[in-house]
Amino acid sequence: MEEENEEISKEKNTKVEKNINKKNKKIFLLMPIIVVAIAIAFLFINQKLDKDYEIEQVTQFSYFKLYENEKYGVIDTNGNILVEPKYDMLVIPNPSKAVFIGYFNYNSQTGEYQTEVLNDKNEKIFTKYTQVLPLSLKDISTEIPYEKSVLAYKENNKYGIIDFKGKKITKAIYDSIESLQYKEGCLLVKQEEKYGVINIKGKTIIDIEYDSISADGYYDKETQYQKAGFVVGQKKQEGYRYGYIDNQGKTILEVEYNEVNRIIEEMKNDDIYLLAFQNGQAGIYQNKKQIIKHSYEEIEYNSQNQMFLVQKNGKQGVLDIDGKEILKPEYDYIMISTESINAQKDGITTSYNKKGEKQEAQTEKTIVTVENSQYYITIDKQDKFGLIDKDQNVILENEYSYIEYSFGNYFIVTKNRKVGIYDASKKQEIISNCDVIYNIENKQMIQTILLEPYTIEIYNENMEKIVSMKEANIQIEENYVTVFSKTERKYLDNKGNEISYKELFTNLNLYAFQAENGKWGYQDKEGNTVIEAKYDMALELNNYGFAGIMQDDKWGVINSNGKIIVEPTYEIESDTPEFIGIYYKLDFGYGMNYYTKEKKSN
Repeated sequence: MEEENEEISKEKNTKVEKNINKKNKKIFLLMPIIVVAIAIAFLFINQKLDKDYEIEQVTQFSYFKLYENEKYGVIDTNGNILVEPKYDMLVIPNPSKAVFIGYFNYNSQTGEYQTEVLNDKNEKIFTKYTQVLPLSLKDISTEIPYEKSVLAYKENNKYGIIDFKGKKITKAIYDSIESLQYKEGCLLVKQEEKYGVINIKGKTIIDIEYDSISADGYYDKETQYQKAGFVVGQKKQEGYRYGYIDNQGKTILEVEYNEVNRIIEEMKNDDIYLLAFQNGQAGIYQNKKQIIKHSYEEIEYNSQNQMFLVQKNGKQGVLDIDGKEILKPEYDYIMISTESINAQKDGITTSYNKKGEKQEAQTEKTIVTVENSQYYITIDKQDKFGLIDKDQNVILENEYSYIEYSFGNYFIVTKNRKVGIYDASKKQEIISNCDVIYNIENKQMIQTILLEPYTIEIYNENMEKIVSMKEANIQIEENYVTVFSKTERKYLDNKGNEISYKELFTNLNLYAFQAENGKWGYQDKEGNTVIEAKYDMALELNNYGFAGIMQDDKWGVINSNGKIIVEPTYEIESDTPEFIGIYYKLDFGYGMNYYTKEKKSN
């Protein structure tokens, strides 16, 4: 019996060992697969990280372009000359870094020139390269119109990119390098008449094999243009054909379409929606998936309702965001409003809901939603505007040439070429007979304009008039608004209420004040007079510790200690000139600005 038990025990142990061995073999066989999977995952992550990049944010300028005697140089924040003005042109690609590119020996006939790069000690740098050039941004409105992290360099008649310390990021292997339209941080590179894209880290986004590459123009507030992809083109026997590559370099559409455009309005789930034409017919792709076949003459996206208005054989129809048909393309004209779809056929207009169901109560008015869900703007067949509440009760008949929502219960209404503010809760016009009315962007206030005499008035969130100023302008900042003229200046918070500059900026030595006689001077934090009120205007100190003083239409400069460094002698056509030391700023927009000084008048 004992022997039998031993045999049974041995048999069980053998089975257990076999099972363990089988499991070990399985684990052993799985190990390489797991290792490969992990390696692939890491490779994918590393590739994605390589293709991601950060746009440098410059919050403080340290260097500025100087212009004197038709030549350019550089000054610092104190107005000290770092580079004498001796160059035909000078570029400061990143005003926080001491890298200045001076142009000289310009040949107007050939367009050729020489360059040299200097630092803040007026020393030549990056001399080992044949030439170093800034990379100008394209179609981007910014105070710094250049790539802020990299420069192009030339070596052996080829180009590469370096950082601002002169370190090579890529070898000089390209025939040309330039910034890509809209896409700061991405560079268009060329080799043997073909184009590709690299980023500012030198990583390849698109291989160099295309005849044309353009950014799609997609923009959002958080990432700006970084999520924009690329429309790529190649010359083929049958003509140019286009495809699409996303911002990570992944091919979404092959190069086989007559035309490709991205729908750049905000879409669901951040998906990429592409309008593509093939054999003259339009279709829609959601990423790689075709959701609308190439069977329409035109497709137009309605972003407010996330629908597609399509045209086939000259007739219009409607599809939803997923390509599902809502109305067949059999109508002469379709107007999509917020609450309904008005479709006209044979002179008869029929209203449908968003599901394509015929509405019981037919209306020939287009209904538009606003931020306040209590109200709707209506537009009739004659393009006249009206106002209704959420229960369809008429507040304003359709007899206005335009109605626009402002904020709260307020609407900007236009009738007989005059503009007013209508309070929908009180059902009355509370401001009237203005020539122009604006919503001040991202603020709870409005600006009205009377043309004769030219007067700006500002109303706060309660529609109380806070400011009325003749021959005035406004300047909008993140936390406040300035209303100013040649002799007056007022500050308003984001709700339209007046505040003092001292409340906005508590760390200054001096603050401008206006005395009872209308003249301007300066006081310290405690309200003690430092410069007596004798000027027609006195500006606040800027970020660099300088302010303008104006008398008899001529400007001078003081510093943060209240010392007058230039008496009012400059004739400047500006109500708010910007000064650094003895120099004032001329700003032509799009980053085209420099500091200079005028001759003192006799």
